[in-house]
Amino acid sequence: MSDNIYTIAILKAKEGCLGDLKDTLSVLATETRKEPGAIEYFFVQDVNHDPNTIVSYEKWQNAAEEAKHWQTPHLKIAIETMKNILDGEPIIHKGLKVI
Repeated sequence: MSDNIYTIAILKAKEGCLGDLKDTLSVLATETRKEPGAIEYFFVQDVNHDPNTIVSYEKWQNAAEEAKHWQTPHLKIAIETMKNILDGEPIIHKGLKVI
């Protein structure tokens, strides 16, 4: 079994803030993809239920690399910016691949 860790975050933009959220996530993704432990890092917009909802999909080499990500300046800036953009707290799931 691999040491890879996966993180999924559900982000819901406030009405009228979807563009700002996408801009923030674009910068975050560009910088995060430069991190040595980041294997995959992308965002998907919900097309079935709520277009203001964006889901992040992250694959990291291991838990230590994912933990380092939380200390990066670009993530800290994004978190601070998203306080004014998101409708509620993000829902974050972390786990190991089962199948």
